[in-house]
Amino acid sequence: MVLDSLLVGIMLFSSFAVRSPNVQPNPDDYEVSVGVSHSNYYINRQWERELGRKYIDDLVWAKWDDKSFLYFKPEYMDKQSQSVKYLKLDYRFPYSGATFGFTTRSTTDALNDYETFASVGISKKKTYRNDAIEVEISFDGYMPPDEVGDNTTFEYEDKFKVSWKLTDKVRVYNQGEVSKLKGNSYYKGKIGIEYNL
Repeated sequence: MVLDSLLVGIMLFSSFAVRSPNVQPNPDDYEVSVGVSHSNYYINRQWERELGRKYIDDLVWAKWDDKSFLYFKPEYMDKQSQSVKYLKLDYRFPYSGATFGFTTRSTTDALNDYETFASVGISKKKTYRNDAIEVEISFDGYMPPDEVGDNTTFEYEDKFKVSWKLTDKVRVYNQGEVSKLKGNSYYKGKIGIEYNL
């Protein structure tokens, strides 16, 4: 009983993708992803091979959100496949369905130097057909300083997820992301499966 109450809301997820390489005669590209998801935390590891090179991508975050006063989210990302690595902390205030505040983020791969700048975010989730279909979108925008200290650049993370209920515990999902972070732009789409504990 105690274990059941601790596991409520935890979802295990996984996906696998294989594709032909853009440059021949490289071996097929692939991506294997596994993780744990909850409304208050997220842990994901991905193993990838692209153009013959192997990468490991990690994303870990925790979130505290009381919906009326403060949004607080520490996050660690090491996306070797896109050369993006940081440790950051979002602290924002909710207003009219969005969050407004600041982000403190590392500026070096050694995670020993930080800068603070304005940030905003919005996240929405809706279900359809008696919870059989779930749609979730999120957007985070950042105004980090450039090389001379001016806040003239805009960075963002735009994500969506659509999932379909197969059974009470199993869902199939389609997830996508379009991001520009630390000078790197990338997009990704994938299909996977989730198991709800």
